[in-house]
Amino acid sequence: MIRDTAGMVRLNLSSLRARMALLLAIAVLVTAAASAALVVALGAANDQVERLVGAQKRLELLSSLSGRVGDYALVTLQATQAPGFDGDRLDGARERVRDSFQRFETALGEDVARLSGEEQRTMMAARSRTVARLNAQFESLNRQISEALATPDPQAGVRVALDVFAAGFGAPLGIAMEEERVTAQAAQAAVHSLREQAVHWGLAGVAFVFLAAIALYQLLGRSLVHRVAEVATAAAAIAKGRSDTRLTVTGHDELSLAMVRFNRMAAHLARREARLVADQQRLKEIVDARTVELRAANERLENVDQARRRFFTDVSHELRTPLTVILGEAEVTLRQGAPQPDDLRAALLVIQSRARRLHRRVEDLLRIARSETGQIELDRHLLPVADLIAEAAESVLPVVRAAGMTLEVDAPPPELAVDADREWLRQVLDGLVANAVRHSPAGAVIRIAATGQGSQAVITVRDYGEGIPRDELPHVFERFWRGAGGGREGSGFGIGLALAKWIVEAHGGTIGIESRTREDAARDRGPGRDAPAEGTVVTLRLPALAPALILEAAQ
Repeated sequence: MIRDTAGMVRLNLSSLRARMALLLAIAVLVTAAASAALVVALGAANDQVERLVGAQKRLELLSSLSGRVGDYALVTLQATQAPGFDGDRLDGARERVRDSFQRFETALGEDVARLSGEEQRTMMAARSRTVARLNAQFESLNRQISEALATPDPQAGVRVALDVFAAGFGAPLGIAMEEERVTAQAAQAAVHSLREQAVHWGLAGVAFVFLAAIALYQLLGRSLVHRVAEVATAAAAIAKGRSDTRLTVTGHDELSLAMVRFNRMAAHLARREARLVADQQRLKEIVDARTVELRAANERLENVDQARRRFFTDVSHELRTPLTVILGEAEVTLRQGAPQPDDLRAALLVIQSRARRLHRRVEDLLRIARSETGQIELDRHLLPVADLIAEAAESVLPVVRAAGMTLEVDAPPPELAVDADREWLRQVLDGLVANAVRHSPAGAVIRIAATGQGSQAVITVRDYGEGIPRDELPHVFERFWRGAGGGREGSGFGIGLALAKWIVEAHGGTIGIESRTREDAARDRGPGRDAPAEGTVVTLRLPALAPALILEAAQ
């Protein structure tokens, strides 16, 4: 049974709550005991203090009584020596003596009511009888003096009465005062003794509590404080970034459970920190890559901005030049008054030529603006590729011949057809041939060819001009891109290829470009081998219609 009880106690003390409850219970018991001892000591001290205060008060009242009785005797002697003496003074002295007796009896009654011991009550009652006897002696003196004052010779009677009163009043009054002094001294001695006892017991209690606190600390609190300090140190280490910190768990109480959870938290933090470091590294890589892309995009935007500024400068030049010519021709013709028909026709032809050029520029601007906003709707129909190339060749042939060049057309198979917008595709071919004319020397050959490759219709426009540098090829389809030589006269706006790309892709096709400069051809042409000449090839690939669909559409 004893062993089972000891085991239960050890089991309970292994719990942190049980230890805290035991410490709290001991603290409450010690506090209650100390409070009870303090209350008892204060009660005893209070009793003795009240006893001392009562004795001093009664002693003061007896002293006051003795003085007032002396005043009464003095006033009585003055009344016998001065004829016609004022009786009010004698009455006042008499009332003051009676008041002193009354106050003493009241104070004595209050002290008797506070006493608890029978012996002390008896002693206080004896003092009350002494005071009553003194009061009776004073009242007897008062009657004798009143009778003596009524005689013809009051002086002798008054002296005799006072002598007799003094003989019987002084000794009891002295004894009463001495008793009060003794009582006050005894109370003071008791208070001093209580103070010494309180100091001794207080020191003993402090020593006991100190020893008990040390014992309880060693038994219950030492391991708790050490483990809490270890947890605080580990938490500080975790806060400094040392997530590999772990606690050593030795107990089975709530704090040990908290330490186990702390170790789990530290391990979780270590894993999250590792993931965070990896994520930070990946984020840094992403940021670096995006920074490079952003810089490249900024460079492209700067290039586009510069191209746009060049574009608007060239537009203003291209539009201002034909307008100036038109206005000049009109003003010259008008100043002639009645111009000759030949002069008028020449002026009108110049105005027509410049107006057409201006119209083409405006149409280009409108097309590029519409292509950027996506407002153009294609009007698709069955379109034989042979007809498309024939129309384009007929349209650009005057321009080619005017530049002193030759246009060659390779007729495609008659069954090759596409579902497309005739006007837009013709304008694409017109623009490609115009580019070829612009970048080819006089006497050069420009070739248009078309063929079928599987499900695609492939149209090529080839020139043997100056070619496009390799570093400029990736940008030729960008709007307003005109290359390093974009500022030269007649280089266009840099919108033709961008517009062509948009139109071809709107038809579901693709456009590509290959080009070789003179330097490329010289580098590739070596001893004993031939290399293609310089020039540019633009290739259009459009979805071709199946022969069955072409036949059905024709029927």
